[in-house]
Amino acid sequence: MARTSRITYGQSLVLGSPRPANQSNENNLTGMKRIQSISTDFTFARERFKQIGSADYVGDVNVTNPQINLEMGYYYSNGTNEVLLGLNLDGAKSVCLSGLRRPNQDNNFYILMGSGLKDEVLLTSADTDFKENYNVIALGNCFLNSYSINGAVGSAVSVNASVQADNVEVHPYSTGHSIPAINSSTQLPNTTYAYKIKKSFFKDTTNQDGLIDSALPPSGIKLTLPSNVNVPGLEFTGDRGSAFINSFSLDFSIDRTALYGFGSIYPFGRRAIMPVLGSLSFSAVASEFQSGTLNNLVRLDENEERNYDFEIVLLGQSGNTGLQIEVEGAKMDNQGLRESIGDMASIDTSFSFSMSDTSGVRFSTPPLILNQPASSASSGDTLSVLATGKTSTDTSVYNSDGFKYQWYQDGSATGPNAPNYTVSSAADYYVVVSNELGSAQSNVSVVS
Repeated sequence: MARTSRITYGQSLVLGSPRPANQSNENNLTGMKRIQSISTDFTFARERFKQIGSADYVGDVNVTNPQINLEMGYYYSNGTNEVLLGLNLDGAKSVCLSGLRRPNQDNNFYILMGSGLKDEVLLTSADTDFKENYNVIALGNCFLNSYSINGAVGSAVSVNASVQADNVEVHPYSTGHSIPAINSSTQLPNTTYAYKIKKSFFKDTTNQDGLIDSALPPSGIKLTLPSNVNVPGLEFTGDRGSAFINSFSLDFSIDRTALYGFGSIYPFGRRAIMPVLGSLSFSAVASEFQSGTLNNLVRLDENEERNYDFEIVLLGQSGNTGLQIEVEGAKMDNQGLRESIGDMASIDTSFSFSMSDTSGVRFSTPPLILNQPASSASSGDTLSVLATGKTSTDTSVYNSDGFKYQWYQDGSATGPNAPNYTVSSAADYYVVVSNELGSAQSNVSVVS
């Protein structure tokens, strides 16, 4: 394989599998979007033994499998990456860590690396061209360890995420490679299921690559404060005390306990230790100092520390919501006011809050189509889609699952308000899925 000293776009991409990790990955991988950086490392858990009278170690043993980490940095697009990391995007029903206590919440990640000189991943003309032209770092039984999302006016919304794996394999890609996951029954690397790399995995499976612009405009971050917050320096306008702020940052880390069976170096699971501590900070222009009292936020003199709920909405240039973040039960950690001659004053505030699988943070997005209708079908077949995102409760507009479905035949509206549609004639079909935050159009299915 030819070499290059500089990483180019499309040279190295990441794919994620659905959960659980121990299943076939031949037809269900999804390319992560807008990846900017990747790093992997592993550390051995080795125990060394000494002996009286010896100047050297007399032995050593690996007491567990190595600690394997994958760090990824990317620009937020539409929630695809968050689904692959295991976060829930239906804030109307549950919090983002809703699956934290359930078993089998692991998956696999595959880092595909090309030379960057000839065959970039996105330009590969056929599935067979992946063979012998790319190397793969395959990581199995991956759990999310940390997540951080940051947005600022004039910059792209960036995310940094860390996952921990139980197994890693590195090899030139051929065909028929076993998945990197550990078989829970044998406590050994799996040999039953395989994975494959296909062109279709890197297509825009949602037909909406980015719900948020590459750089946020001055009106791109909308913060809604509780009605009982009265902060000196902040002058909020609009409904429900909302304002557009300069920047925000939200992050959390998940501590996990590895569960080992007797005689195995591979864990059969990783139990999350709850609660998880999250943090939220934001910065805004301070424009009004005539009213407001700081002790409305913290009243320690009466031994009363207040909790607050916040809502942050990231908007595209069209004004549509790209991501809605709701924080529950936040307590102030610190607040500062800054000012200098010739510049606007600013206020910087930080909060912390408890997170679990039932509380903490809710992510809501417009519809995100996880499973597309078949690219080709025959008359009489049933076309299907599977969507996630915020579910809507107004049954006069939306289906019982919280979405509205409008099927199209050769561009004309047809079909039921349902995720499944049995087609009766040859034509091109697609469906538009909607919720109260927006809509998504599926890929086209050609029916003959």
